[in-house]
Amino acid sequence: MSRKFFVTAAVALTATWSSGLAAEVISQSPGEFAIRLEQELEQNSASVYRGLASLPEWWNPAHSYSGSAGNLSMELRAGGCFCERWDQASVEHLRVIYALPEREVRLSGGLGPLQSMPVSGLMQWRIVPQGDKSLLTWEYRVWGSSANKLDAIAEPVNSVLAEQFRALKVYLEKGGEG
Repeated sequence: MSRKFFVTAAVALTATWSSGLAAEVISQSPGEFAIRLEQELEQNSASVYRGLASLPEWWNPAHSYSGSAGNLSMELRAGGCFCERWDQASVEHLRVIYALPEREVRLSGGLGPLQSMPVSGLMQWRIVPQGDKSLLTWEYRVWGSSANKLDAIAEPVNSVLAEQFRALKVYLEKGGEG
């Protein structure tokens, strides 16, 4: 996946978020960016947590190396891999570094073109129970050398993650069924 891939995705996703999703780049500079996406979901925290691990069901295959979301997997435990495997190839997209059932998942690594850059990334999913509903906050912070010009890709990355967040919401609304 290239920078062009993220820019193309951003252009395709410039529509207004009518779903109530708050998706914003909260900071950016040549050497870092931080993104926050947040939305109240109709599902309880246990359902949202299970849904996060079901990413082959909701992840857009256009944002994979193999072109098939069915090649994606993730085990929600420390050391678990958000991985993609096909034929003889494989990619570790992110590594799970913290998993607290029904509350929070933290992952480290760089998605897409970030993986080939000398950067560090921290993705965090926080689930706050709100009765039978929940509030899901998805943050992604990436930092590295200012030579990476990360500010140029912050908004495209935000758009791609917003697309994934909306797909997760739709998946959960269908009862966690693809």
